[in-house]
Amino acid sequence: MSQRRNDDLSQFSVTTNLELGKLVPEKVKLTAPVYYSYSKEVVTPRYNPLDTDMPMADALASFPTSAQRDSLRDLTNRVVVNKNFSVSGLRFNRTTKGSPMPYDLGNFTLGFAQSTRHTAGTTTAWERDMNWKLNFAYTYSPGRHSFEPLRNILKSKSPWLRIFKDFGINYLPQSIAFNSDISRHYYELQERDMENLENKTLPLTFSSDFLWNRSFQLRWDPTKNIHFNFASGTNAEIEQPNAPVNEALYPDRYTAWKDSITRSILELGRPLAYQQNAELSWNIPLNKIPALDWITADAKYGSTYNWTRGIETTTGQSLGNNIANRRDITANGRFNMENLYNKVPFLKRVNRKFSQSNTRNTKPEKKFYEKEIVLRADTTFIVPHNQGSKKLRVVAIRKDGSRYAIKYKVLDINRIEVLSRGADSLKITVAARKRMEEQTWYK
Repeated sequence: MSQRRNDDLSQFSVTTNLELGKLVPEKVKLTAPVYYSYSKEVVTPRYNPLDTDMPMADALASFPTSAQRDSLRDLTNRVVVNKNFSVSGLRFNRTTKGSPMPYDLGNFTLGFAQSTRHTAGTTTAWERDMNWKLNFAYTYSPGRHSFEPLRNILKSKSPWLRIFKDFGINYLPQSIAFNSDISRHYYELQERDMENLENKTLPLTFSSDFLWNRSFQLRWDPTKNIHFNFASGTNAEIEQPNAPVNEALYPDRYTAWKDSITRSILELGRPLAYQQNAELSWNIPLNKIPALDWITADAKYGSTYNWTRGIETTTGQSLGNNIANRRDITANGRFNMENLYNKVPFLKRVNRKFSQSNTRNTKPEKKFYEKEIVLRADTTFIVPHNQGSKKLRVVAIRKDGSRYAIKYKVLDINRIEVLSRGADSLKITVAARKRMEEQTWYK
């Protein structure tokens, strides 16, 4: 037997996506995707939850006024309302022509999202679950601006001066990026006293989180051979009183809450964790010195630092914070001995002689012959495979992938005669078999 519902369910929802940039002139170059959704669910019981022996229709009919009937519906119906709104990646795609500038609008990106869920029912006066998120991002990439002070001063083409002529300074970083992400979550639950509906003194259950995460990245190559990368991140909380945030019920507490978060935001929040990574590498330009061009070398320095806030007791006393750091230093050198030997005329001639000898002794690998053919019903035909061998491996495959037992006759080292007849369409492959001394088992 299937169980029948003892309530009526009604649902309604609407969702929309909109690009606000299409509502303004194209020259504004605005990108602003907007999302909105709304849904409502109402569950109406068939029997009065306050008196389960009475049908809901009879309970409503017993009240003479519509206000009383609405009050009963508010007590007995379960209503869930969801709202979502977001603007993601709001950006003006406008940059300075020629050379990007730090103040260009195209460097800034904004985002905002809000979602709320409100529930009310027989045992629940209200239940609110709300989330907010605000995002700000800044990215600036000025491009490469290398200054080579000695290139126009040193006119000589001597290779000994190459290391000085190629020296360049990048007075601007390659990229700067900053991101700020503020998120807040608030939950509130007010239950009903089912034994005394007039009792409004039940405690309010609540929870609240207010977080602020920030990150910074810098990539800068001060010279062509020196590369620097830096990244840091901070996780912080915006301090707030341990009290419900409900202006209608607690106006004094709400005022104190606003003052507290305003002060905390101005102080950039209370840090919970901090991470930092730095890396510096140097490609030592020894290969630009003619006498040392057979040497390539590089060195790298890397460091990490992490800080985490420690646990605090109920009295507010800190038990200490956690710190971890690490440092890595590496150096690599590579020697190309062939380039070193080539600096001695005798050894250079020997290297060249053996290089040419190996080139002559290297035989190109023979390729196989492959072609699609159609058999003839009344005659044979000749296939010029040009493999240069009478010892061949001939394979024929039908269009469905099955193998065909083909009959053939070797005419000479470059041709075979196909003896099979019919109307089949085949893909024929002809390859020279390896000599015995070229077989793997023989070696």
